[in-house]
Amino acid sequence: MNNIPYSTYLDKVYGCFLGKTVIGTLGAPYEGIKMPLELPFKEEMINTMLPNDDLDLQVLWLDVAEKYGEAFPSDQLLDRFVNYCDYSPGEYAVMRKNWTRGIHTPASGAFSNDFYISGMGCPIRSEIWACLAPLNPAEAADYATRDGVLDHWGESVYGERFFAALESAAFGVDETNCDLYALIDVGLSVIPAECKFRELVNDTVAWCRQYDDVKRILRKILHKYGHPDCTNLFQNIGITLAALLKGGLDEIKTGMDALNCGFDTDCTCATAGAVIGIIRGAKSLQAEYGWGDIKFVLGVKSDRRSDSVFDFSEDVAILGKTWNPGLIEGGEAKDYGFEAPDPVGVWVEYPAFSDGRPDCSIAPGQTKTITLCMTSFALKGQPLTYSVKGLGLEASGEITLPDGGNAEIPLTVVIPADIPVLNETNLYTVAYTVDGKDYTYTFGLCGAYLWKAIGPIWRTDPVCTTEKLQNVPNYWHLMNPGYRYKGDSTDIVRRFHLNMAVDTTTPYLSAEELYAPLDPDADTKYEETLFAQPEDSFRLDDVYGFSAPSVCYLVRELVSPVDETVCVQMGHSAPFALYINGELVCERDTCDTWDAENVHVQNIHIREGVNTVVLRLTRVNADAKYNLIFSRGATCATHVTHYASVNPLCFKKP
Repeated sequence: MNNIPYSTYLDKVYGCFLGKTVIGTLGAPYEGIKMPLELPFKEEMINTMLPNDDLDLQVLWLDVAEKYGEAFPSDQLLDRFVNYCDYSPGEYAVMRKNWTRGIHTPASGAFSNDFYISGMGCPIRSEIWACLAPLNPAEAADYATRDGVLDHWGESVYGERFFAALESAAFGVDETNCDLYALIDVGLSVIPAECKFRELVNDTVAWCRQYDDVKRILRKILHKYGHPDCTNLFQNIGITLAALLKGGLDEIKTGMDALNCGFDTDCTCATAGAVIGIIRGAKSLQAEYGWGDIKFVLGVKSDRRSDSVFDFSEDVAILGKTWNPGLIEGGEAKDYGFEAPDPVGVWVEYPAFSDGRPDCSIAPGQTKTITLCMTSFALKGQPLTYSVKGLGLEASGEITLPDGGNAEIPLTVVIPADIPVLNETNLYTVAYTVDGKDYTYTFGLCGAYLWKAIGPIWRTDPVCTTEKLQNVPNYWHLMNPGYRYKGDSTDIVRRFHLNMAVDTTTPYLSAEELYAPLDPDADTKYEETLFAQPEDSFRLDDVYGFSAPSVCYLVRELVSPVDETVCVQMGHSAPFALYINGELVCERDTCDTWDAENVHVQNIHIREGVNTVVLRLTRVNADAKYNLIFSRGATCATHVTHYASVNPLCFKKP
């Protein structure tokens, strides 16, 4: 590994964040336009800097890195976000929700994060880790992983690792000897050999070698990797790489190419701008484009000494010098007095869903084993006593910290089937004593949302009633093309044989039937079961196996500790109607492309105590996917986590 002069290092760090800030501003006003554009560059597009979460969170991460040094705990990044960032769009809201429920990293980015799990939220935060680990791609990728798992899992984390490694290697080149394809290979060296992200990168590189037109490359990317979410990483990282490979290290051309591809334009532009900035350095950028000392605009609360991009970059470089004293020649290291983490590392490993993600939920009648992990190199070989308390769990014991590796303590949580109320947030306290000192650690399990499920309910056709069938030789006599269906009579008959129709207008159930306690042994009109929903999203397939068109009612008694006004965020791919306390809140009679929040309804009153929530869900095809979230507001808002569910076995008759 070659050494790097401090002056060169600082220039590249400054170039990184200049490019990040200026080119990110270029793309920010057009974020979310999912179509190719033909916008010409105008100087006024970068005259006034705009806030961007791409930079916001890296400012917060620097605060954590300065406090803890290279051993910064992943959870401290999350804690910094929660306390210093007021906005929570998409995956950030999920991360904050999980943190509130005691679900730490790495589960915080994976649990109940269906739609946003492969978003751009963490790949856009790679630069600070590259700057703190110059010429050390593996280390930069390790830092990036500690960051990425806050709010993502799997492919998105690979994306942040990729860019952190690529950018770290970029400290070793300049515009005279840069081979972007070689840098991309460095990025690929830190991600798994078999993953969709690697396939995307390899495809994009091949298309860039074959074609000169970025728009043609875009069509190839979207044809194979396109996604309805403008922030999905696959299409956007493809765009970023295409713009970089065809931009000739020209910040403006590269930025405009990325911008005119559309989608997550602030992120694609900002990341491409940062990569070029590291390669060329600030002096080169300022000489060509006339950029002075840019002032950034933050959307987070900051304790930094100024809003100068140079000052921030210098702070990063001083820390980087301190972390890499033998690598960076010259400059002054600083004595930060890094705060030592607790001598024992403590975390929880949860069982996994079928897709490998952690299952952090509990439900009535469930026995779940989780693993409490402890490790310490400073106190290896010493005895440690512990106790754990929380819902359905009380355990204690003594272990000896191993010489390397982890001590793993299985903990069994038992939730009675007849538990009357289950909280969404359930915190567990681990108290432990080692080397004569007492410590605590808190983790959580999310109580499943409890519904009484009634269904399937279906009606093939109102023509074929028992009464009518008594008066004809067979049901064919009741079907004629002009009555309900248009077309050949064979179409009608074969529809009866091969498909079903569902009636979306009939109120099948009375209030008494809806709100009556669940009785598994009762002879009810329709099948009634307990549906314990572990995450925000679910499919009707999770409720029952009946795959034909049908209606299902889900009934929940939601318990709130306070009287409040909230926003409802409803995701749906099939028709639904939502009622709260007997009032229709929203409904849709059409299908949609499911996302986490197709529908937003504000100013919904939730009263203190018990509230009735009824979802009428209509399966019209095989998908039928839904979710329901309560939030503090409609946009970039935190989710409500203090509700509970009455066990449907304990519903009170209306």
